[in-house]
Amino acid sequence: MKNYIENPQEATYFQAAQSYCIIYWADGRKLVKPRPMKNYAANLEANGWCRIHRTYMVNPDYVKNIAPDRESLYMLNGLELPIARRKIQQVVKWRNSLR
Repeated sequence: MKNYIENPQEATYFQAAQSYCIIYWADGRKLVKPRPMKNYAANLEANGWCRIHRTYMVNPDYVKNIAPDRESLYMLNGLELPIARRKIQQVVKWRNSLR
């Protein structure tokens, strides 16, 4: 299967990079796949992930909180990822549904 990712539930987030996708795991590993994020997005969203920006898709298990200004999201590892302005309402609603 060309879009298969082993153990996607252990990945913290995906980052789009032109026609590539970089997958980051909690243990610090990263993997570059030669396919755009859209190839993985539907499957990940069905498993609770959220696309917070055209560049980032996050795993809810590794999200700490949303910044008070709602312009970024903090991951458990301390990383801060931007939230697209047009996705703020969707991300806040997604985050509230997880509680």
